[in-house]
Amino acid sequence: MKIIAFCIALICGLNSLGQLADGSIAPDFTLEDYDGTTHNLYSYLDEGKTVFVEIFAAHCPSCWNYHQTDRLKNIYEMYGPQGTDEIMVLALEHDQWNNHNAFIGIGDPWVTQGNWLEGTPYPIFDVEGNDRSVFDDYNVTGYPYIYKICPDRILERVMTFETESQLYDKVEACLAALSIENETTDAAAYIDQSARSLVLIGYDQINLIRVTDITGRIVKTLNNISSDRATLTDLKSGIYLFEIQSDKGREVKKLYLK
Repeated sequence: MKIIAFCIALICGLNSLGQLADGSIAPDFTLEDYDGTTHNLYSYLDEGKTVFVEIFAAHCPSCWNYHQTDRLKNIYEMYGPQGTDEIMVLALEHDQWNNHNAFIGIGDPWVTQGNWLEGTPYPIFDVEGNDRSVFDDYNVTGYPYIYKICPDRILERVMTFETESQLYDKVEACLAALSIENETTDAAAYIDQSARSLVLIGYDQINLIRVTDITGRIVKTLNNISSDRATLTDLKSGIYLFEIQSDKGREVKKLYLK
């Protein structure tokens, strides 16, 4: 029994080796959660949401200890679909060939640490079969492991000691990364979210605005803009690249439209 417990602790501690580095592009995945609902990572990101991906194992004591802090639960309830709708949390269970008992806390300690479903508001995934390729994509060698993935698909590891406030700081950092980039002039362009329009300041003449979505598809083209606003009401929420060709030259700005 002591040997088994030691092996479990050792496996749970192997979470510092081989994981995706901060700044990596998060691999996409589509999985069906425990309730049978399908979720696609990139779809949430394209909606402008920051996604927290938790990789855990039902038998792992340190995973259970983190689960009981309720940090992901709390931030999901505050900022998830029933809150401000800024984030999504997806929890992927790594143990292979688990049955229902492992998820509701029935079994030996090397099988389950408790009831993972009770009181958990965010989707949990029993990842089996071909779907387990997601763990190869994320170079999973241990658990618990939590990633924060920004809408631009850049990921960062979240440490288990970080508080809800620190987690939300990471969400705000994602939004800051979506602000104007490649700034080359003293002119400015930003989105008026309430009016769903692009505000243009400091340009004498704008010849072309080309709008590209995050997949690289051109979704809107505007020629010879004569006003200081361009309507975006026909676009869905998400991240867009705005190529502006004007008297100031050519510049590209990455902006988020709610």
